[in-house]
Amino acid sequence: MARQHIPAVGIWLTLAAYFILSLFSALNKYVQELGYGATQVMFFDGLVGMICMVAIAAQQKDLKGLRPRKFTQVVLMILNVGAAFMIFPAYPHLPLVTAYLIAFTGPLMITLLSAVFLKEKIGFPQAAAVLVGFGAVAYSMVAQQANGLAAAFDPAQLPYILRMIAGTFLFATTQVMVRKLSDTESTWSFPFFYYAGMFVLTGLFFHDGIVLPTAPREWALLMSLGVLDAASLAMIYLGLKYAKASTVVPFQYSAMIWIVLLDLVLWDKIPVLPQVIGAVVLVAAGIYLATHERKLYRNSVK
Repeated sequence: MARQHIPAVGIWLTLAAYFILSLFSALNKYVQELGYGATQVMFFDGLVGMICMVAIAAQQKDLKGLRPRKFTQVVLMILNVGAAFMIFPAYPHLPLVTAYLIAFTGPLMITLLSAVFLKEKIGFPQAAAVLVGFGAVAYSMVAQQANGLAAAFDPAQLPYILRMIAGTFLFATTQVMVRKLSDTESTWSFPFFYYAGMFVLTGLFFHDGIVLPTAPREWALLMSLGVLDAASLAMIYLGLKYAKASTVVPFQYSAMIWIVLLDLVLWDKIPVLPQVIGAVVLVAAGIYLATHERKLYRNSVK
């Protein structure tokens, strides 16, 4: 996929991608609350997403690129699917704001993992931003239990919070691996194998729990999951075609606006003050890391 430097296009694609991803997350939570299990949701998400990625690769004339060139691609698929197994079951048990607070620690984790595995240098300001970001999320989780806010944080949520953290860490690990594989693997091969692995593994090991929908509306909801997920991933990758990661990353956090609105409209959940403070500080830390990376890049090409 040839790169073109049109930052405005990359930014708009990123904004659209995270709006669609927010809709996917809300629909994921809603469908599971209807009684469909996480593995069933993953089965349909994988099936439709896989078909969408084949269609996109065909449109981009890159079908041959879907073939893995390195065994690491298989490892990447396993980690991605493992992350999905961690994260998907947590959605019906957590407010969307809480889930996204945890999910947006991913860029912080990527910064640390890149330093360990890719030997990328991290200065004191970057390290401080990472620590502040993690601290903001920890504060948000702990402070909800104090000052009469216990109702906003149910102790029964803790196992699902831990699942979200573990899944986010696995996804961050895969993003670091993608950086190493991007020179040899096709852009569309990464999501294709993620969806293929999710479809095959859920169908193979959890087929007894997969019940086909009976109503057209339920078919539409389950199929829409895969379409929304695939569309958001495609737009994220296309956004990176037109703009550098450090340019578009700050606009990923626009999802927090949509998540707050969806939580309010669909579940009557209003974010409490610790969540707001945690989100603001976390977003500020993430944006700082992105702008710092952009400054380093500009200095390196001078």
